Amino acid sequence: MKPVPKFFNTAGPMKPELHYCIDPLTRFDLEEIESLIRQNKYFILHAPRQTGKTSCLLALRDYINKQGEFYAVYANVEGGQAFRNDVKTVESRVVGTIAERAAMTLQSDLPRDLFHKVAASPEQDRLALYLKMLSEALDKPLLLFIDEIDALVGDSLVSVLRQLRSGYDLRPQAFPQSIILCGVRDVRDYRIVLSNQDIVTGGSAFNIKAESLRLGNFSREEIHQLYMQHTAATGQVFDEACFPQIWEATEGQPWLVNALGYEVTMNMRENRDRSVRIIPEMMYRAQERLIYRRDTHIDILIDKLREERVRNVIAPILANEDGEVEQHLKDDDIQYVVDMGLVVRDKPLRIANAIYREVISQANL
Repeated sequence: MKPVPKFFNTAGPMKPELHYCIDPLTRFDLEEIESLIRQNKYFILHAPRQTGKTSCLLALRDYINKQGEFYAVYANVEGGQAFRNDVKTVESRVVGTIAERAAMTLQSDLPRDLFHKVAASPEQDRLALYLKMLSEALDKPLLLFIDEIDALVGDSLVSVLRQLRSGYDLRPQAFPQSIILCGVRDVRDYRIVLSNQDIVTGGSAFNIKAESLRLGNFSREEIHQLYMQHTAATGQVFDEACFPQIWEATEGQPWLVNALGYEVTMNMRENRDRSVRIIPEMMYRAQERLIYRRDTHIDILIDKLREERVRNVIAPILANEDGEVEQHLKDDDIQYVVDMGLVVRDKPLRIANAIYREVISQANL
């Protein structure tokens, strides 16, 4: 079977054998993360949706495991979202996911065996119990990377956060030495509504986090590097005048950068002839097609605009009020919308890029 030609990725984690990609380990401060791990710290990595968080966590896991000093385990807990305030079911799903991922990483049935023991235990906090038993059974300290943590809601999210906090004093011999929680927002911005309608903040439920790191967008240089991978692989040339346009359209938002690249090189069928030179007019058409087609990423963005606290920030920006928008808004609301990648905290506040600006203006807030 012939190898699949590489392409711009718009769905799921990066696979270097399939996708043009920027080395995920260069997209955050690896030295700082290693330092936090060695200090036994629990911390947050957050960024807007589809910016490469999962790719970065998986690359970090593989990098650390190759060093041989720790066992780094990645687990995505998004599957627990469907069970909302059913704490026991969510807890079981989270523990089961960690067990399966740990078994794959360690290439051992030990994590699964421990899961079955914990499932049969009368203990209430099975997540904390499982992490304690697994950490004690391993011959090297455990590092745990939990992705999509803020997909969990209400009582279930509070339970998971508090159980992770409960074993903090036992690390590293009897609890993970370091835990990275990864999601769209910083944990301090979680406003968790419990089943009894009480409100708990993420900061109070997980007050042991040492740092909050934010994964940024691509730089201009990284966009150029990404597109040049296509040129190197296929011989197809991008006119240099395309790159200022790509930057204005996306300002480096990774999904948009990749989606434009895929649209102009694959979905625009005439450009599959690699002798065709990609020019700015083609990039503009690709941009318009993305906006018109409303792929999943764009639909999620539009759905977020229905939230009152998002509208409270976006509407004054669209109204082009007198540059004093920020003075009249709650800082928590601004930070929430910034964390989602919708606005940039320039002076004054502004929509994050030209594509979002067009999508939001068409949404009729």
